[in-house]
Amino acid sequence: MLWRWKKYKLVKIKILLFGILAEEAGCGEMEIGDVKSLDELNRHVISAYPSFSDHKYRLSVNKCLVNDKNVKLNDGDEVALLPPFAGG
Repeated sequence: MLWRWKKYKLVKIKILLFGILAEEAGCGEMEIGDVKSLDELNRHVISAYPSFSDHKYRLSVNKCLVNDKNVKLNDGDEVALLPPFAGG
C-alpha cells in the first residue's frame, strides 16, 4: 500500500491583548495555531482564559474592527481583543 502524505501548512495567528485582558493573561501578545475562524479563535482564548468571558471586548482582524465572528483567518493574520477604554 502506498501512503500519500498531504502537506499541511500550520496556520499561525498573532493575538494582541489590551487593558484588563492583557493584565489577566499576564502578557500583551500571544500566538495561536490551527484555527480557521475568528469564532474558533475566540472560543479557544476563552477556554484558556475563562475570566475573559466576564468582560466585553471588540475584535479586530488586521487592524479592522469586525462584527462577524465567522470571519475566516489566514496564516499571519493579527487579531486584537479590545476592551472598552477611555482617553484623556
